[in-house]
Amino acid sequence: MDRCAVFVDAGYLYAEGGKLCCGSATRDRVRLSPSDARDFLTELAFRASGVPVLRIYWYDGARDGIPTTEQQIIAALSNVKLRLGRLNVRRQQKGVDALIYRDLMTLARERAISDAFLIAGDEDLREGVRAAQDMGVRVTLIGIEPKKGTRNQSRELASEADEVVKLGRTDLEGFMSPRDPAPTQPSAAPIPSDGVAEAAHKHADEWLARIPARHARAGGTCMSCRPTRLTESASFRTDSQVDPPRPGLLAGSGSAFNKKH
Repeated sequence: MDRCAVFVDAGYLYAEGGKLCCGSATRDRVRLSPSDARDFLTELAFRASGVPVLRIYWYDGARDGIPTTEQQIIAALSNVKLRLGRLNVRRQQKGVDALIYRDLMTLARERAISDAFLIAGDEDLREGVRAAQDMGVRVTLIGIEPKKGTRNQSRELASEADEVVKLGRTDLEGFMSPRDPAPTQPSAAPIPSDGVAEAAHKHADEWLARIPARHARAGGTCMSCRPTRLTESASFRTDSQVDPPRPGLLAGSGSAFNKKH
């Protein structure tokens, strides 16, 4: 069948495309337009092969198999099939290579495609490429330009492919761009230590000043609550001296404790 298909390892695309276009391999810092990515890859595959594109297979990882909002948008696109592997606690994809291998083998065995375009970098896909070629499928490996002097695709995988195509910054900027960082809340201005001490002194003085007024209204002054000068540490104390007991109150013949009831 003279048709082609595109197989996209989203983890590779985000990481290497993010480095090239956004200066970061972190997915949270990369904004991708799913529809623009689909249109670009469809046009690329059609021009390179000269045959219609059956569909684009998009492989990604998901925590507990639950697709993100962006993955749901991709799944809803026409002519795109979303395949989800696992995502571990380190946010690493697991099981994606096996999904790519399965689809590539199925389409090749059923002679549903004549050409396959693979956007990936893992060596684990080498055997899948070889098996598809044995069934008559021409495989083109699509990579992203790495930093000078480095590689971002397996050498063995590249040597197994029929052709290798590199995407540059200009190619990717049509559907990838830096994501604006989330705004941060401004921190409250620190209160000077001198202001804290001054506020503490003022509050304590006002509180102590109200104590005599309350007792005066009650007809007397409480000796134990007389205000004293505040210390430098903004603490306060009460006067521990009280009036001595009147003679005869606790001892002698007039004592209430000696009185017989």
